[in-house]
Amino acid sequence: MSLEEIRRWLGGSGATEGVPRVAFPSDAEERRRWVMGGVGLALIFYAYFVSKTCASGVHPLSLFAWLWVYWGRGSDYAHGYVVPVIAAGLFVWKWRKGLRRVPLSTANSGLAVILLAVALYWAGVKAANARLVAGSLVVLIFGLVLYLAGWAWAKELWFPCAFLFFMIPLNFLDAYVSFPLRLFVAHVATVTLNLIGVEVYQQGTGIYSKLNRFMPLEVADPCSGIRSLVALVALTSLYGYVTMNGTWKKWVLFVSSIPLAVVGNLARITTVALVAQGFGQDLAMKVYHDYSGYIVFSLAILCMIGLGATLNVNYQDMLHHWTQEDVRPTPPPRPARRR
Repeated sequence: MSLEEIRRWLGGSGATEGVPRVAFPSDAEERRRWVMGGVGLALIFYAYFVSKTCASGVHPLSLFAWLWVYWGRGSDYAHGYVVPVIAAGLFVWKWRKGLRRVPLSTANSGLAVILLAVALYWAGVKAANARLVAGSLVVLIFGLVLYLAGWAWAKELWFPCAFLFFMIPLNFLDAYVSFPLRLFVAHVATVTLNLIGVEVYQQGTGIYSKLNRFMPLEVADPCSGIRSLVALVALTSLYGYVTMNGTWKKWVLFVSSIPLAVVGNLARITTVALVAQGFGQDLAMKVYHDYSGYIVFSLAILCMIGLGATLNVNYQDMLHHWTQEDVRPTPPPRPARRR
């Protein structure tokens, strides 16, 4: 390619019609925004993808490498792989819906958010807390959007940024949430089984048959519901954000994910005890226990979709349609025929 062709490609004088041009920002404010955005992306790449700030075993890892290791530790954290992809997809969706037509501006309040992210990053590195470092990444991304694009863009992109929090492993909550949930599930399952005629009693987090019809069933950490709770909350928040047509409806659907996950897991434990008493311990623990989780989680998703459809119904129009009288004009009487 000759120099003249390169000059024409870049949009210089003498370019022929139909030749693509590269538009460089001519305004000083626009150039500063591009420079700041490039510097921000470079810092993010170095701080979170190159710098080894997260302890993992013998050798320290970068934040991205640490997350990748955690996501690969089993199905409990595997949803972390798709969270950044979903967040990027939400950005593309908002862009196609009209975000590209929203003018850019500069919000100085974004600097405060960026400074908060820097403080969280420093505290996370000093305390060797990888989750705090990961949280600072999410705050920093939102701060850059707010500072470089303005409040209009931040209002549109706050959810894709906040959704990135679901990529952070929350296994530290097991010590504070999992054990109380285990006790609650064991207690309610025991009460439910006794109400339907299965004589059992609770001891700690275990369910025991009074007639020794099955071996003790222990409600372990995976059965507490905390891990299905995190996955269902993430899925419900995404579904509500995309499909609900009101803010209060989104929050109702989001909050409902917690009882849906707990009730679904409670149904699983109760039916495991029923299968153990009716068909034997081996079938209950080796077959039904392993596959019932998929069934219960699928039912919870169906309940979520049904609740969302119920919330989106316009009951005012429906009531008006039901109560509206169908008044039809009475046809005039036909004239009598003369014989």
